[in-house]
Amino acid sequence: MEKEKLIEAINQKGLGNSLISIYYNIGRALPFRAQRFPDGRVSDWYRNQFVEVHSVKPGGKGGKYGNAYGFYYRNGERANAYDDPESSWCKIDDTEPQEIPCAACGSWVLLDILGDATAEPTKVYGLDDVLEIGKYKGKTLKEVVHNDWGWVKWVSMHTEHFFFDVDAVIEERKKDIKILHPEDILTFGKYKGKTIKDIATEDINYLRWLDHNSEDFIISFEELMGTK
Repeated sequence: MEKEKLIEAINQKGLGNSLISIYYNIGRALPFRAQRFPDGRVSDWYRNQFVEVHSVKPGGKGGKYGNAYGFYYRNGERANAYDDPESSWCKIDDTEPQEIPCAACGSWVLLDILGDATAEPTKVYGLDDVLEIGKYKGKTLKEVVHNDWGWVKWVSMHTEHFFFDVDAVIEERKKDIKILHPEDILTFGKYKGKTIKDIATEDINYLRWLDHNSEDFIISFEELMGTK
């Protein structure tokens, strides 16, 4: 699998990755670059800095924990990790990789893979691949996308080593999203049995709420506004 697809797949976990899990999932390739958003605090300050990992020493049960060593970058260049060089875990002139704080914590995002894999990278499922885990073991990913989208979302976020081709899955999912036109009749909720056009006349905010909160359909507001 191409590098960009692997990076995208690993980052589908949101902020659930550690440097240790990234190391395993990219096939123990070194060096690699990653940045951290502590406690989910995504800001320009955290976006402008990253670490370049040169060594990983897994530890703990199953190797899920351990330490990582590398260098600190800010605005794309080597820098002191803190304003006070003496208290910095990594200094601009360090020549040996330094221990990276919170390497085994979550909130890491993979930016780039610079080295070659020395082991098999994590499997990234394509639409036609047969699942090897979970209650849909033996089914293709495409089948599950259409039959149980909720499970696909859940397993992608809550299992450590389940990854898929994000772009392909999203495009396949779009095939199941229905577009509601003005003359279509709503089949659920407090306006069940009424057309989208009639509901818009009575309670347009309800339609906006439905459109915002549903993953199974979208309302064609462009058509709707043309009918009023």
